[in-house]
Amino acid sequence: MFYMQSILQIAPTLADFFGVHLNSQVRSIEQILNFAYSRNPKVVVLVVIDSLDFRFYSDFADELGKIHELVERDGLLFECETVSSHTTPAIASILTGLQPDAHGILTSEDVGKSKINSILEILEDEGYKTAAAIETKGAEPLWGRISYVFAVDDREDIIEYDKLIKAHTISVLKKQDLRLMFSHLRAIDRFAHRGEDLSVAAKAVNENVRAIATAVSERNGMLVICGDHETHVKERQASQEKATATVPLIVCCP
Repeated sequence: MFYMQSILQIAPTLADFFGVHLNSQVRSIEQILNFAYSRNPKVVVLVVIDSLDFRFYSDFADELGKIHELVERDGLLFECETVSSHTTPAIASILTGLQPDAHGILTSEDVGKSKINSILEILEDEGYKTAAAIETKGAEPLWGRISYVFAVDDREDIIEYDKLIKAHTISVLKKQDLRLMFSHLRAIDRFAHRGEDLSVAAKAVNENVRAIATAVSERNGMLVICGDHETHVKERQASQEKATATVPLIVCCP
């Protein structure tokens, strides 16, 4: 089932579920709130899959079989407008509910300079334990601000990088006090930029999500998966597609 929404609505929806205040003019997604209230998850895991746009999600359905299965088995699927074609401002918008010109995090150099708190920090300030597994530069501003921070150094082998993100995500789910986890998988984006075989990246992402979903299930949690921006594929750019790409947003209790 598809509803046109925006990635800006993710943080406000999480804020409403946890009962905390978030400064955003964007409304929550009612279907997700009803889904969450009816299942009362012990933990929420938000996984952003870099460069997973809706066309990629459809074109690589076989390679992303586990993710599609999560939808088919009682999950929700939304088609969402994004706010940027670049990772850093898009993820900042996902975590704050604000447009890039409002949160001011446009490049990696801006990370840590913004006075805007993410949903992770807002929850911490309200007494909830949160965690993040992300690249080192993005993790540094979170030291001392949230309970569990897992920094993974960027590296040539992006498949290995994503495996480390997966491993940290699964490990912190053993913390019974954890309420919200944020993780960022990057293989599709790296493969797309380098013109490498996207089916290999899709299969790797699928396997990592499968393992994370199993761990979320063991905690009676809710898994939220979304893309951040369009897949930067040279063939598409060459065709000069003018339509803004949309990204999938998946909500499920594995």
